[in-house]
Amino acid sequence: MQCRSAIFLDVVAITALIIYVTRVALGYKQTWDRYQLLVNKTLYEKTLASGFGSVHFLLDASEQQQYKEAILAYAILLKETNGQVACHRSVGDECERFLYDVFKVKVEMPVEEAMNTLIRLGLVIETPIDGRGTRLQAVPCEKAHEILKERWNSLLC
Repeated sequence: MQCRSAIFLDVVAITALIIYVTRVALGYKQTWDRYQLLVNKTLYEKTLASGFGSVHFLLDASEQQQYKEAILAYAILLKETNGQVACHRSVGDECERFLYDVFKVKVEMPVEEAMNTLIRLGLVIETPIDGRGTRLQAVPCEKAHEILKERWNSLLC
């Protein structure tokens, strides 16, 4: 009888020991996981706020803004009755007027970069007028599509 109770007590003691060791091990693992999460979160925040990340975000935003300006300037040039405008300034004025009429927001839009982009891409043709100035003419949409398609394909090859 004593032998049975001794075996029973041994089984209870070993089970309690196994439960205790498991609990300690799981507690240690949980603490380790929390520490790893904290380290990863801190590294993520540091990386996100690093100079490179900020500069990369600003460059992307700047590029998007330049292309939005170029698209708006191209649309304004297409909207003109004969597709021709006398100067860059008048395109800028039309863009500002359009933004105010549609969005009720006063914006001073510098169109020089947008016009240079459009001319460089071949979407706007700039022709001199009697040495007094230049005339801007938008390329029709079909031709602009072909120009951009050729440019894209040349970049991929």
